[in-house]
Amino acid sequence: MSPALRKLGRKLAGAALHPGYHASGFCNICNRRTLFICDEAVDRWIRRCCWCRSTPKYRAIVNAIEVESGEKIQRYIRGHKIYELSTTSPIFRILRGHRNYEASGYFSDKPFGEKLSPSYWNQDLQNLSFPSESFDVVISSETMEHVRRPWQGFAEIHRVLKPGGFYFFTIPFRSDRLTQARVDTSSEQDVFIMEKAYHQDPYRAEDSLVYTDFGADLPELLAPIGFDAEPILIKDQCSDIQDDLRPVRVFVARKKLASSEIAVSQH
Repeated sequence: MSPALRKLGRKLAGAALHPGYHASGFCNICNRRTLFICDEAVDRWIRRCCWCRSTPKYRAIVNAIEVESGEKIQRYIRGHKIYELSTTSPIFRILRGHRNYEASGYFSDKPFGEKLSPSYWNQDLQNLSFPSESFDVVISSETMEHVRRPWQGFAEIHRVLKPGGFYFFTIPFRSDRLTQARVDTSSEQDVFIMEKAYHQDPYRAEDSLVYTDFGADLPELLAPIGFDAEPILIKDQCSDIQDDLRPVRVFVARKKLASSEIAVSQH
């Protein structure tokens, strides 16, 4: 039996063992009545849509985009360009192949700035190959903590966004602390300031190192880059958007308009 089939078997067995952990509702990504399934009892509130496999965080990101734009993401993309930092997400599975959608992964053993398939690029977020002001929206989930120099990554996202464009993202975050680097990256060699921490990596067998713990000052730290950023809290029982019974926090960072553009928009 292949590893993929064994993994699927374990997940189905886990789901069958805990029928009370699942919930019915409507998925706002694939737009279907669905069953939100808990694969792992230890992650009771990370329930995935049985159709598109979306998690609460991705459903929250799409909710934030649709509230901001005033239309469904499948309609919004017809007239706007979206870039997502993932090749495994439910958004990728829904939008891939659309002429206004670009996606990328991080594969360190392959050349950066090249397309690895018709559907996605290999990109180093610290040095994106896209032209400036290419996109109306950029999306990421649980990504920036793994970027070696995250502020360079944020600056690159700002660069490729059109003026007034939005960066929607989730990130491990605590409001009771300030942002702190776990690793000194001022030289070419990593110098560990804190004990090493890792998160699961969707692209590689080994886990990904956490470079930064983000805290309450994140919006202020993004302001000098050119973002107006704020966290919004989203909870929706129907679409099972919740984080351990609490709202999901999505950051909405808007690229500031140039002063000349502000003047034009006021007339």
